[in-house]
Amino acid sequence: MKRWGVRCSVLAVLCATLFLPAAISAQEGPAAANAEQYREGLVHPVVKGDTLWDLSAKYLGSPWLWSELWERNRFITNPHYIYPGIKVVVFPPPPREYVWEIRETAPALQAEPAVTTTPPPGEVTSPAVSPLAKPTLSITPEEFVRAGEFTPERPTGIGSIRNGEQPKVAFSEGDKVYLSLDKEIPADQILGVYRVRGPVRSPTDRPVSGYVRFLVGILQVTEKQNGQVTAVVRKSFEDLGREDLIREEIPSYAPVVLREETGGVEAYVISGRSVNVELATGDAVYIDRGADAGVAVGDIFRLYDGRDIATWGGGERSANARVPVGKAVIVRVLPGSATAYVTSATQSFPAGTVARRGSAGPR
Repeated sequence: MKRWGVRCSVLAVLCATLFLPAAISAQEGPAAANAEQYREGLVHPVVKGDTLWDLSAKYLGSPWLWSELWERNRFITNPHYIYPGIKVVVFPPPPREYVWEIRETAPALQAEPAVTTTPPPGEVTSPAVSPLAKPTLSITPEEFVRAGEFTPERPTGIGSIRNGEQPKVAFSEGDKVYLSLDKEIPADQILGVYRVRGPVRSPTDRPVSGYVRFLVGILQVTEKQNGQVTAVVRKSFEDLGREDLIREEIPSYAPVVLREETGGVEAYVISGRSVNVELATGDAVYIDRGADAGVAVGDIFRLYDGRDIATWGGGERSANARVPVGKAVIVRVLPGSATAYVTSATQSFPAGTVARRGSAGPR
């Protein structure tokens, strides 16, 4: 009996030892806060090193929601640089109700008898139905901010990475780098690193050419060392290189509400974000129609591949057989182009594929 008790004690210690690390790791990283937790509001006093990017990650659950904090604190002129001493409203306090005190009591009114109505026999009453939420695109914030865009002119920036503290060809998260900048940037400011590809020419008959630009990393400027501007790589989607552009622009995420079928716009896929011969589900693609043609964020485009040839009449006549291959949703719009996220594809497809808004097929 004594041996059995000893065995139980040893087993209990082993179980506690095995499960303790799992319990600790499960508690790492605070959960995203919400307004319900802070009914009286939440104000964050800024300390050195704070950014809206970090605060949105801490309180809203994603750094790419930083624009929500900026909307609530429009006194901040540069959303990518906040300094100690200011206070950032994370969740605004609820509105206060003020009631005027009435000194003279009004004469009491006789309460009217309550009137209840019952439906006629056999009639069924339906409960009140709240309006349905509009459907949104299923896309992660990181996929959204990395979608990129297609511009006719070569994008410019404020500088580039000169070299790193370690002799590396490329740089990733945690690396300390030295920057070559065209303007003064204060310490703690957040900067975006962008990759540019091009010139890219449309494989169709339309004379469209330009450059693809997309986000590959995030830097945070630190103190100068020996006259050189230093920074730390806070986020890297890909290895960062010396040829990448540094810009003050940082994309933010907002849910993409799907728009109703409107139709009437036909475009061509110019290219994908990466150098892929074939495109598929999850790719970001660029089409040659934009805001000037009525394209808007949330528009749904059907994709049609025209590589197959259909023949009939003994092979004397032939025509392109436009085969539906997938769907894409617009996530970013410029005057002459738009960025779409491929939500589904039954097969891979190349640049030059027809994209048509609405359910009708291409003409």
